Amino acid sequence: MGSPDTELGRDDARETLHYVQLTKSFYMGKYEVTQGEFNSVMGYNPSYFPNCGNNCPVEQVNWHEALKYANELSKLEGLPECFECTGTAPDFTCSLKSTYSKPQDCLGYRLPTESEWEYAARAGTDTAFYNGDITETGRSPLDPNLDVIGWYAGNSSVSYTGGYDCSGWFTGSTTCGTKPVGGKLANAFGLYDMSGNVLEWSYDWYDETYPAGDETTPVIDPYGPGSGSYRVKQGGSWGSDSQNCRSANRDSSVPTSRNGGSGFRLARTKE
Repeated sequence: MGSPDTELGRDDARETLHYVQLTKSFYMGKYEVTQGEFNSVMGYNPSYFPNCGNNCPVEQVNWHEALKYANELSKLEGLPECFECTGTAPDFTCSLKSTYSKPQDCLGYRLPTESEWEYAARAGTDTAFYNGDITETGRSPLDPNLDVIGWYAGNSSVSYTGGYDCSGWFTGSTTCGTKPVGGKLANAFGLYDMSGNVLEWSYDWYDETYPAGDETTPVIDPYGPGSGSYRVKQGGSWGSDSQNCRSANRDSSVPTSRNGGSGFRLARTKE
């Protein structure tokens, strides 16, 4: 995990290279959870860009809403519910059930841990993006590799009403926003939109430094510190500069925050 000193756009303080060992196989959602999927399970659509359509990623969901959705989907499919949730829509408060020592112990739907997410995003690669290196760090000029795999602040023009004013971001830009999932090149694991479209919530509390781990003594199945103020978000969004869509990039927000650039995809531990 992390990035080498030579990677363009690297955040030196937050991306120290280190070793992690994942001992539990897991499934990862092929796509970000869509507006249509969220609405069918939860009965409402919180998105800032509803005019993008049912096949666009749901956004303006907070971390707790993502866990509540995971629980409701688990219930529908006869799987264990991983979280204790209280409150009414959209203001839920959720936490891992006390019967589980870590999220990977639950066989129902959940958010991926930060390390699971990065492993899935990289799909065996060690470059800035899963299809190669980064050459441009901002919105413009266009980064050619990122343009192939993700919607970001250099290519996210939209024609539907309600788009975000992005005049001046790149040549010809007027309004920008989310796009239907799966519109760019998937990685080697068959996963789409791991760089861009919406930032994705991870399970972990955010810590600026990773847990120490080297090649001989890697950290085993990490799931973040025991407490914190911010939860990890990964993957970049339609409004992110190129450097913030790299596989190693780490973002964070308070778990109750909502914005039109944040969504999620689900994971599930394999039996």
